[in-house]
This record gives sequence, structure tokens and C-alpha cells, in this order.
Amino acid sequence: MTFKRGCYAAWLLAFGLAWPGAPTMVAAQDVSFGQRLFQDKADCKFCHGAEGDGRGDPRSPGAGANLHKTILDKAQLIEVIACGRPGTEMPHFDKFAYDDDTPCYGMKSADIGADRPPPPHSTPLTRREIEAIADYIVVTFVGK
Repeated sequence: MTFKRGCYAAWLLAFGLAWPGAPTMVAAQDVSFGQRLFQDKADCKFCHGAEGDGRGDPRSPGAGANLHKTILDKAQLIEVIACGRPGTEMPHFDKFAYDDDTPCYGMKSADIGADRPPPPHSTPLTRREIEAIADYIVVTFVGK
């Protein structure tokens, strides 16, 4: 069987999307991008540790979760990174989190009140950056 240039990749992508239960393929550059964001821009290592083991900097505001033991899937990780964890020190990295157009966990600002997670101590992230960090966490830490 012969494929024209580019057809093989398109076929794999189509097959992967059409096959129920197919593993999600994550490009190496997405994982590398996610790693840089985890380590530097978002500074996740400050609370979660550089190895994702929850052994962050002693000066961090709270013990970060051990990402090796998380039971969250990629979609849930994206929500936690974007929305933070209400009532905890886990910040929301989506600057629009809890706004009327971007509810989190089904809640808006008026619903969450004082339990609204803090903003990040670094900088907000775009949706693409949040997804890249989730990819990095899933590939590097979850279950390992």
C-alpha cells in the first residue's frame, strides 16, 4: 500500500479519532512546551515539586498534590489548572475563571464567594498553555 506525502499522518489521525478507546497521541513538542510552562512560566514546581511529587518549595502556600498519584484524567486536569481548587491555595490560571462566560465546576463568581481560588503568583495562562501543562502532567507523572 502506498501513501502520498502527508496522507499517512492524516490516515493515522483519522484512524485514531475513529477508533474508540484509542490512546491520545501527544506530540513531543507539546510535552516539551508543557514542561517549560510547568517549570517556569506557571511555576507549578513551586508547590508540586520539579518531579511532580508534591515536594514543593517550603515557602509555598500549601502542599501541592502528588501528581504521580492523581486519579484525574486530562480533561479534569485542565479544569483544575484553569479553575484552581475552591477553598484551597491551588490558583486559577485562566484569568476569566468564574466569570459569567467561563464558569468553573458549574459556578460563577457570585456562587463561589470567598472560596474563589487565588490568582496565580506567576501569570495567567492561555487555554493552549493549560492544555500543554495537562499533557505534560499526564505523560510525565500520572501513574509513574
